Amino acid sequence: MTYAVHHAVTLALAWAAGLVMARSRWGARAPRTGVLIWQAVAVTGFASLVGLALATGLAPYGLGVVPALARFCADAARGSLPAGMTAGHVLAIAFGAGLVVWTLGAFAVTCRALAGLRRRQRTLLGLVARQDPAVREALVVEHPAVAAYCVPGRRAAIVVSTGTLGLLRAGELAAVLAHERAHVTERHDLALLPFTVLERAFPWSRAARVMRRRVAALVEMRADDRAARLHGRAGLSSALRRFRACDRLPAPAGTLGGADGDIDARLARLATPATASLPLRVLLLSIAVTVVSTPLSLFLLPM
Repeated sequence: MTYAVHHAVTLALAWAAGLVMARSRWGARAPRTGVLIWQAVAVTGFASLVGLALATGLAPYGLGVVPALARFCADAARGSLPAGMTAGHVLAIAFGAGLVVWTLGAFAVTCRALAGLRRRQRTLLGLVARQDPAVREALVVEHPAVAAYCVPGRRAAIVVSTGTLGLLRAGELAAVLAHERAHVTERHDLALLPFTVLERAFPWSRAARVMRRRVAALVEMRADDRAARLHGRAGLSSALRRFRACDRLPAPAGTLGGADGDIDARLARLATPATASLPLRVLLLSIAVTVVSTPLSLFLLPM
């Protein structure tokens, strides 16, 4: 059971790291690093859970998960499993393989759903949106409520409503557009995708919901940083306060909205800027890479 024990340990470490990340506030000081660490936690947790199930089932082979699984498939095809292989071992193998297949299916369904939502959004914008010389990088939709969001992807688009144009001053609007441009250029939709998949695959999992919410908050903060660097914190903060005080539309499904998330938390962060030091970020990323590589190496390396 050596392999199973090691996978159980890495699963416990991923769980502990997730609890620390969920309760700590340092991620807001370095949002991009925080997103990477959350991704490491998710990969480690999932790989360890799958590895624990497969390692338990393949224990009679005494090999890494991948070579043992190949041996098991060959033996099963010949109808000659090892003497120590029981029905419990086979069920554990089926559970681990089922987790992988289930999650891959959720990935396919999620990607198809998001692509469909964004395709319909682009089609709708082609019918109702217009170009405005005053806002050349965005499409303008005639609507009195406040809306500002981006449709990510290869054919990305930034969208604002006429209500937004009437609400914001020039500097505030520039900061909001820079926020949306950061979502597009850094492909924050891809940063969120793994957590959206996990939430769809395991809708009963509180951990999956927490991870997705935390990462969604961090990508908004990262976009805030990019906008504040270009146009100043004052302009962006003023725009967010106006968004908070008015009637605003939520961003359509499949898009990323600048007025989404916890605006109060974003305003507090902009009011008291603090960043994590480079050595701390390097240390945390090094730990994350080490933690991720451990369960993955156990799939291949003999013990």
